[in-house]
Amino acid sequence: MAAANVDIAREFGLSFTELGVLLSSFASVYLVCQIPAGLLADRAGGRWLLFICLLLWSAAQWLSAVAGSVHGLLVARCLLGVSEAPVFLIGTRLITRYFEPARRATPIAFLNASSSLGQVIGPMMLGAVSGAFGWRAMFAFVGSLSAGLALLWISIYRNPKATGSEPEQPEPPRAEKVIHELRRLLSFRTSWALAGGFVGVIYLQWLYAAWLPTYFQTARHFTVSQAGYLSSVPQFAGFIGGLAGGIVTDRLARRGWTPARACRTPLVAALLVAAVTTMLVPFCATTTLAVIVMSVSLFATGIAMTTGWTLGTVLIDEGSVATLEAIQNMGGSLGAVMAPVLTGAALQHSGSFTLAMAIAGVITLGSAALYRIGTRTRIS
Repeated sequence: MAAANVDIAREFGLSFTELGVLLSSFASVYLVCQIPAGLLADRAGGRWLLFICLLLWSAAQWLSAVAGSVHGLLVARCLLGVSEAPVFLIGTRLITRYFEPARRATPIAFLNASSSLGQVIGPMMLGAVSGAFGWRAMFAFVGSLSAGLALLWISIYRNPKATGSEPEQPEPPRAEKVIHELRRLLSFRTSWALAGGFVGVIYLQWLYAAWLPTYFQTARHFTVSQAGYLSSVPQFAGFIGGLAGGIVTDRLARRGWTPARACRTPLVAALLVAAVTTMLVPFCATTTLAVIVMSVSLFATGIAMTTGWTLGTVLIDEGSVATLEAIQNMGGSLGAVMAPVLTGAALQHSGSFTLAMAIAGVITLGSAALYRIGTRTRIS
């Protein structure tokens, strides 16, 4: 949606604040769905669950394409949040089944970097589609791609048969067991620190994902197509950072660092770099310098995304990893809700991105502190 923010706001007469609320609607529903999605991912077969999610994701894109009002677009965004909530949790659960804790960082890096790669391809491709055919064609195009991906997944992937531990169909857990598991995990300070720390990671991701094309169109006065191409450069740096996070963590683990320390140290360092560079963006004199500084910020954010997500997998046993990651991702989802709303309100109030970037930097510094202090105890 970010590729067409300006066009959508113009068609429906939205202010920056209202646009921010619309952007955050996806993340709000995504947040609410995290715990149920995590419990389901821990107990259900990944094959059919991911297939259903991809089909619902496609339907949400098509609903966006035909939306006749901002309310219709809001409904579509909410459905998108429901359908996407289990996706990364399913992927993480599958990775923990195939890889030992000391070898998980690289595959998780590929999983997380895939979302950054989408942010690289999306602005270029969708900006071009939106510029040529309108923003509705952009949503229809993405919806068709998602449906094709769903069919490809269900035709290729099979659940592992060796252990017989993952059923083909979901097995609904008993209510008392669900409540007991949540209470157990939430009784650990580590769970709360993971959730609070992830707020800053995803806040930065969403700041750039939701508002970067708008920044280039409003602050730098580029067209929608030009803004799409420019946005892809920092997002590509985020993709590389996501991969680098996995490589660095695995190498530190091979040198004898504990898996938790190998994740935590680069995570905190990356968040500090991302916070400082984000706050410097509004003071860049040229577009080239702004793109370079944002690229450094998103590269560091990519490292933080991978190391933060991997940290959750090494602090708990395999059987509860998706539920713990869901708790962490609730914090991330809160960041995703906050970023569009606070950025839109800051833009509406100040007329520039300076205040918005400062808010993002402060939140990210707080997250670095939470990870540094609160994630030293493994959940048993």
